[in-house]
Amino acid sequence: MTDSTSEPPDVIGERLILGTGFAESERPGIVERFTTLGKRLRSYSGDSVELRLSIKNRDRAEQCVTFECLLPHAEPLVATSAEPDLPIALAEVRDDLIHQLDKLKTKRDPRHVRPHRP
Repeated sequence: MTDSTSEPPDVIGERLILGTGFAESERPGIVERFTTLGKRLRSYSGDSVELRLSIKNRDRAEQCVTFECLLPHAEPLVATSAEPDLPIALAEVRDDLIHQLDKLKTKRDPRHVRPHRP
């Protein structure tokens, strides 16, 4: 039997705000797609993370997906995709945000500031 209190909180499910162009009924699929992003956000307090996903001109050639991540003591992270295929666009913004979070962590981690000693 597993102890449910030891499971990490679902940051994506709890903190994701679906903006313009997305219906609340799409939330479960989007949250599932962004699971790997949730693993990167575990080091932040759940209530200090704000995630916003929106889309302009949905189902048109000029469609644009925007994914914003607001973290404490950091500049807002923004990923966009102009991919007309929505699943591919969601994967692009997720992967871009993961890349930005990894870069932010590397920049903040003091172990990476010191030069390497032979």
